[in-house]
Amino acid sequence: MKGRRFGVITTTVAVLIGITLTGGYHAGLRFNFTDSAPHGLWLVQSVDLDSIKRGALVEVCPPDLPVVRLMAERGYLAVGDCEGTGVTTLLKPISAVAGDTIELEQGRGVTVNNVTLPNTAAMPAIPGWPSGRYVVQPGEIWMFSSYSPGSFDSRYFGPVPLSQVRGLAQPITIAGDPAAITAGVIKQ
Repeated sequence: MKGRRFGVITTTVAVLIGITLTGGYHAGLRFNFTDSAPHGLWLVQSVDLDSIKRGALVEVCPPDLPVVRLMAERGYLAVGDCEGTGVTTLLKPISAVAGDTIELEQGRGVTVNNVTLPNTAAMPAIPGWPSGRYVVQPGEIWMFSSYSPGSFDSRYFGPVPLSQVRGLAQPITIAGDPAAITAGVIKQ
């Protein structure tokens, strides 16, 4: 009888945890355990895409490109609901918007509007976006996290359609400095 009671209690607790996590996700709560942003609990809220500014932190689906699928195969990106890639959303800062100029050169930090962003040199083990000078087109953004040199962002997958943004992200309870994510970014 005790074994059956334990099983019922365990199942009930598991169901309650599942309901709580699902409800939290639908309410916009996200846990970040990657090194691209401070670890902890974040709140993602919907946003008018026309009001997105440089320096904003967003939840976004990466573009459906071979490098994104490669990172998923290597286990660097978790399984999720992003269309085309099947990976989870990313928490990234917007570093460049329409009209901004980006310069990429292998082995060097990314430059946005003539300002070099710290910790943004592409790692040699991951295929980087081709070196060159790019002007951000209307309807697209570029995202570079200066929080960690290991961030998987536009230095590898280039521009992202603005339509891939799911919402603005704000820290709730985190370990780390959220301002370090956008170090060097000229905010609007």
